Order: sequence, then C-alpha cells, then structure tokens
Amino acid sequence: MPTKLLTLGLISDITSRINSHEDLDTLLSEIMGITRDVLQTEGSSLLLYDKENDQLVFNTTSGLKEESLAHLTVPRGKGIAGMVLETLKPEIVNDATNDPRIFKAIDQTVGYVTRNLLCVPMIAQGEVQGVLEAVNSLDNRDFNHTDIKILKYLSNLAAIAVKNRLLIDSLNLRATELNGLFKISQALANIQSSDEFMDLAVKTISEVLQVDRVTLNFEKIEKKGLPRSKSKGFSDQIHDEDVEDLLFADKADWMFKGYKIITANSPQGIQLTHKGLFQHSMILFPILKNKEWLGSLVVSDKTSRTRFDEMDIRILRTLTNQVGEAYTALQVKIQSERLKNIDRDMQVAAMIQKHSLPIIPKQYSLLEFDTYYQASREIGGDFYDMVVHGKDEVSVIIADVSGKGTPAALFMEFSKTVLQQEVSKTTSTSEALFNANQVLQDKSGFLMFVTAMLVRINMTKKELTYSSAGHNLQIIYRKKHHKIQHLSGKGQPLGIGNCEFSEHTVSYLPGDLLVLYTDGVTEAMNMKEELFSEERLESVILSHINDPPEVIRQAILQKVSEFVGEAEPHDDLSLFIIRLN
Repeated sequence: MPTKLLTLGLISDITSRINSHEDLDTLLSEIMGITRDVLQTEGSSLLLYDKENDQLVFNTTSGLKEESLAHLTVPRGKGIAGMVLETLKPEIVNDATNDPRIFKAIDQTVGYVTRNLLCVPMIAQGEVQGVLEAVNSLDNRDFNHTDIKILKYLSNLAAIAVKNRLLIDSLNLRATELNGLFKISQALANIQSSDEFMDLAVKTISEVLQVDRVTLNFEKIEKKGLPRSKSKGFSDQIHDEDVEDLLFADKADWMFKGYKIITANSPQGIQLTHKGLFQHSMILFPILKNKEWLGSLVVSDKTSRTRFDEMDIRILRTLTNQVGEAYTALQVKIQSERLKNIDRDMQVAAMIQKHSLPIIPKQYSLLEFDTYYQASREIGGDFYDMVVHGKDEVSVIIADVSGKGTPAALFMEFSKTVLQQEVSKTTSTSEALFNANQVLQDKSGFLMFVTAMLVRINMTKKELTYSSAGHNLQIIYRKKHHKIQHLSGKGQPLGIGNCEFSEHTVSYLPGDLLVLYTDGVTEAMNMKEELFSEERLESVILSHINDPPEVIRQAILQKVSEFVGEAEPHDDLSLFIIRLN
C-alpha cells in the first residue's frame, strides 16, 4: 500500500485538523492519527522531550499498545528515538529484528514486535520538542527517503503546534496567577486594620482557589493588636494543640519544599478526616521570613472535589508569600505608624514587572529591532511585546495602561498576558484585539483600560496588518519617498466596553522604518509645561533615518531628555523601533 501523496488538498486538510484542537492531548492524538493515515503504518508515537531530565517520554501513541507505552521514557542516545534526539537527524530502520540500535526493552515491556520504523526530530524555532515515529508499514514495504520527507513535514507541523499549545497553556496559567495576585493585592492595598487584613486574606484566598476551608495562623506575634489566626469553614478544633501537633509534627521535612499535600487515605489524612477537618484533599503552606517559620496557611476541599494540582500550588505559593510579606508589613506599621500597605504592593508589583519585561532580539529574520521602556515612577503601565508566528511573520505590540502605580502595573501584566494569548490564536489583528477586550471585560473586573497598537509583519509579502485600540498615531517612514506617514485605526481602549476594531493592511519596502511609541514620548513636558510633540519626534527620526534602530532610539531619548531638563517625568515612556528589510 503506497504512501499517500501530499497534495495541496491533503496539506490543507492536515493543517486544518491540527489547528482545530484546543487542548494538547486531543491535538497530539490527532497528529498521531494523521501520521498513521498518511504513511499507512500500524502505529505511530510522539515522544516529548523532558528537558529537565534530558530524556524522551512517550506522550501519545496511536495504533500501538497505548496504555503500556504511556509515560515510558527513553534516555538520550538510547535506541533509535534517543539517537535522533542526540543527532537531530532522521533515521530509517527496515530490519528492526537485527538492528542492534533498537531499544528492545520497550518492545519487551509492552509485548509488541517492531518490524520497521521511521523516526524524525520535532524542532520548532530552534528548540527540540521531541521526536515523531511511524512504526510497521501495513504492507511490509521498506520505508524510504520519500517517507522521511513526509514525516519531517508532519513533525514540523506537530512541533510548531505543540510549542504554540504549550505556550498558550503557559499563558493561561500565568493569566490565572496574575489575576489571583491582582485580586489579593487589590484587597490588601486598602486595609485599615489588622483584623480587616486577616478577614480579607482568608476571604480572597477562598475565592481565588474556590475552596471550602481556609485557616491562616501566625505563631510569632510580638506586637499588640495583631490577631493570631483567622479561619473560614474550619471548626475551632483546627486550633487544638493535638490537631496542630498532628498537622505540623513533620514540618521540618517539608517547610523548605514549600508545601505538603495530605490525602484522605493517608495515615495522617485518616486521622484528620475522622476529626472532620477535611474530606478529599488538604494542602499546607509555611509562612516564612528569612527562612524562619512565622505561621501557616491550611487549605482543604476544593469546591470541585478534585485534588490540588500544579496550578493551585503555584497560586497558593504566590499568595502565601504575599500574605507573609503583608503581615510583616503590618507589624512594622503598628509599631511605627508610618508604613503603608501600598508600599508592599509597590515592591511586589515592581518585582513582577522587572522579571516580566520581554527580551526582544536585536534582529529576527529580515527585521531589526530596538526597544526602550522607562516608568515615570517605580513601576508603570506601559508595555511592549513580540509574538513569533513563524520564521517570516511576527506581531509587535505597544500599549499604555490608564493610571499609574501598583494597580496599573498589575493590570499591565494581566493585559500583556491576555494579548499574547489572543495574538497567538488568530491571524487577524482586529479579532485578536476584540477577543482580548472580551477577556479583559469578562475576567478582570478592573475599572481600568489599556490602549494598544498591534502590528503583524509578513516578511514574505512585505505587508503590515494593524489594528489600534484607542492608541495614539504611530509612525511609518517611507524610504522611497523620504516621507513619514501615520498608522491609526478605529477602536476604543480595551476594557471599557464592547467595540469593533478596524483592520488595515499596507505594503512596505526594504529600508522603511516603523516607530511605535506611547504618549510619554510626545507628551514629555518641560519646566514651562510645553510638550515635546509629534513634530519634534518626527524631526529626530528624519535626521537619523539611515541609522540603525539603536542609534535612532538613543537620539530620541537624548532629545527628550534635553527638552524635559529638570522637570519631573510626566508619564511612562516606551519605544519599539523596527527597521523593515
């Protein structure tokens, strides 16, 4: 039975089937089915690369003994798959029985006989995602280099799809984390007393994690007026000495790990369930200060009746850190009556913002980049980002959140995460802004908004597709005519209300320049309260138009600095300069 020819129709069908699945498991199963169908084999396997352990893991199989293969591992260099991981070169084996390279332990484990196989690496944007195998041709024919070409095509699609799906999953997780962090930071920023702090902390943790029971307990209390503990859903028995001894007898073994999960069928869990403290699952977190135990957070019984997972642990670890820092800050506040909770929020937000700034390369394919960001205070609300769609296509974003300070910085992080996710999902800039606007309205609950300019650059077609969400005019320089034009579009800022966004496509020529900026550049104010203005910005650009983006950025900043002089910064300032080659 011959291999199917990769006709244009079949390629279109394969691409459509791969891109139509939302969750990773379904996507991988679809890839396996396509591989078997196109190459006419008994089975196929996709082994994902476990970077931490430097090995391959059987993630998804089709037509083979799926249950037996699930989660089996292959070390680097071991067997054909491990060899392909090592060399990143395709391999054909047409006589598996007599080939010493075959990792026969896999066949022996699952009770399967491999006659022949193909194996190719899965690589996306220079990163190894795993390997893809096709096993046992249906008509016992030998695999050949045509089969390799087909499997490499499928592996390229699979690698990009897997990388994008993992990115989306990671962004979803990040969005959930940031949303939870924002909620508790917002709640704790307005507290007026320690009693209110404890009430709000327990209430917010319960809502964010959707759990029935929460108890927050501090042991080392040196200042008067600070409550020792606060609970929701737990009986007073949670604070009995014998119960606390049972819960924390082994805390030295896990406190630096950061958490401990107790299940209902464990010896410790059986005793606690008999006391009525939980039914399904309980998780304990230490509250530490300089590696010293201050207290604990105990959470049990999710309303979904499922066990605590990695996402819950990450969110709880973040929230526990925030609660510990906030409580320490309250101790100082009561002692000195000078420290404000907003200071803690500012420190947390500044740390998040510092570590979340995107690393934009100086060059990607035909494009040259340079970026700059400066907050007017310790933290700010501007941001820029880049989303890579392929070797010849990227999207660039510049945005400005309303307001300043901690709320603006946290809303900036949440907005950036949402925009990254939506831009990755669609080829339409207007659709990406529309979907992001829906998420910001439906999920955030913030009384804030963000302006944004989204530009998708297709280097093959030499086209810019862009949409604006209430952002100021952006600049494109046309080298052929030595003329500056402006990019703008219909659409209001994200987060205000339902809105349609216009989408525009323009061509560009090599040598053209795209300058994206926030109004902190043009509205920079001097001691006379005069604005730097669009005219001055365009003049600087034209005077350095043939220079690299980095030199243009330096020239703009120098002129703005000279203009502002000794005046205080008026607004956050961001630049994203792209030479279109």
